[in-house]
Amino acid sequence: MLGALTAASTTPPAAFQYELGSQGPAMKSAHLNRLSALCLLLSACLVNQATAQGRTTTTPVQHRTASAPLATVKLPDHFTAYASASIGHGRRCVSGISTDEDGMKQTPVVYATNTSGKRLLWIARPELPADVYQSRATHCTVHGDSLYVLLQSDTQASQSLSQTLLRVVKLNASLGTVQLQKDVEVPASYSVWVDKGATRFVWNGNRLVINGNSRLTSDHARLQNFTVRLNSDLEPKGRKP
Repeated sequence: MLGALTAASTTPPAAFQYELGSQGPAMKSAHLNRLSALCLLLSACLVNQATAQGRTTTTPVQHRTASAPLATVKLPDHFTAYASASIGHGRRCVSGISTDEDGMKQTPVVYATNTSGKRLLWIARPELPADVYQSRATHCTVHGDSLYVLLQSDTQASQSLSQTLLRVVKLNASLGTVQLQKDVEVPASYSVWVDKGATRFVWNGNRLVINGNSRLTSDHARLQNFTVRLNSDLEPKGRKP
């Protein structure tokens, strides 16, 4: 159809042919040039119109935000789980790490599933604290509508030179969004860590109780146990009611 339209548009009407035949060569040439330009412009307009009519529109891809089977939501590469705990309402939290291909540079990962573990509800990757080399999400526990995750971070790659620091991240238990995060202070300690076990990071009444180990600032070779109690705003006991 476009070919027919173009062919027709490039042939001058009979009235124009008659008028041109009655004029001199110079005037005839000028008219032909103007007529040729008009025909080309008309042809281009017809082509553009036909192309626009034949063009199909596309709908932007919508990313799925609802719960999806684990098979359709890819967890981070090289993920290793450290702990799993029930967080109520038919849900479980899983805390762990993701590493590079060499098993180095640990970054914290925590996600929630349904009780069977077949449906992923959300996944969160808390940011590394400042001035640390790597970090692990090692424990998780729930209190009210919030999930509390313990991060244990190393300041250097070399274990002999590194300090281990603690941080608690408070997440929305339904969405996995960060609500609050604070470092855990253990007085007179150079390096601190918490061993595996749900009883070492657990709510007791209205206090989050953390039981761990520390190396003293005054003597790095000396180890001792510590207990820290935090409220729901991650403030130590006695600082804030």
